[in-house]
Amino acid sequence: MSYNSQRFETILRLGIEQLPSSERRRSIDSVTSSDNGYDSTSNYNIPLREHPVPGKRCPACLGRGQTVWVIPGKRCPQCGVEVN
Repeated sequence: MSYNSQRFETILRLGIEQLPSSERRRSIDSVTSSDNGYDSTSNYNIPLREHPVPGKRCPACLGRGQTVWVIPGKRCPQCGVEVN
């Protein structure tokens, strides 16, 4: 698992929520199921994993200044252009 503090700060600043790893999720679920008042949504110390993005930006929306990610071979939900 790779952890990059600069990326973490950027993601936190932009308000992007990351899913925890499966091991961490199990421990969070067990803690939140108890009655101790722990709020797992406020835990920002979760390490980030780097995964390739399984999509491409829509060229038509990109030309209009929007960033819309589309799975290759599917149509853009904003403009309907097929992205290959």
